[in-house]
Amino acid sequence: MSIEVGASFGVNLVWREKGEHWHEDCIGTKKKNGITVMCWGMISWNWKGPFHIWAKETKEEKAEAKKGVEEWNKEAERKEDQLNAEWRGTEEWRVLKEVELEALRASRGLRAAARERGEKLIVPQSWRAKKFKVVRAKRKDAKGIDSWRYVTALCRPLLWSTCRERLLLNPQFLLMEDNAPSHNSGFTNEVRESEGIAKVKWPPNSLDLNPIEHIWRLMKWRILRRRGAERITTPREMETVLQEEWDKITIEEINHEIVKLPDIMIWCIAANGGNKFQS
Repeated sequence: MSIEVGASFGVNLVWREKGEHWHEDCIGTKKKNGITVMCWGMISWNWKGPFHIWAKETKEEKAEAKKGVEEWNKEAERKEDQLNAEWRGTEEWRVLKEVELEALRASRGLRAAARERGEKLIVPQSWRAKKFKVVRAKRKDAKGIDSWRYVTALCRPLLWSTCRERLLLNPQFLLMEDNAPSHNSGFTNEVRESEGIAKVKWPPNSLDLNPIEHIWRLMKWRILRRRGAERITTPREMETVLQEEWDKITIEEINHEIVKLPDIMIWCIAANGGNKFQS
């Protein structure tokens, strides 16, 4: 979840007369590119898991990440070259080459006829390509958490160890995440799968289907109410408030959101996958 320091949450309504639509007293202030604090949490039925607040990445951490990405990609390239070299020495590759070369020779007359018709005949030459491709890692320069930082700073030290603990209690455990780029990148998925952690196939733009999104909304409303009596003007203050509000979330509130999920899914199906329903 991301929350802006000093901003309001939700829709703010005001009373106005006809013709006052653009009156300065009736127009809310809009802040752009304000300071935000990002947090992460984990819930399940009858369980509230760990909570993490993202700190600003330091220069040292950025330099370490850059080095780590370079080392990962160098090893990925070596592994990819090795796998493809081994493949080119197999009977599978030899047969594929012979079949495709024979098809290429047989297509010579057909290609000339296709050129006369203004068409292009493509004959596969898969034997020249790579069968194996090892995922590369990369860093994102924009704001937010990229896949490298998500994996190294949160998944390895916290998320995946927690998932393994849940798997011991429930062998059918599945991790539920949205399709944020850091959650669903090729790099993240490859490392997660190597850890033996299965994940729900997540449909796009489906916030209502994730109970923790409703917990985030509840926390934001509570923080908004606190702002009437407190001045939350710095990231440090927001981090403190976020931790306090997470600690106040009860198991009953978590279960209340999870138990609604079957009805939400029924409403979503009734709307043909649309979002015109209230959850």
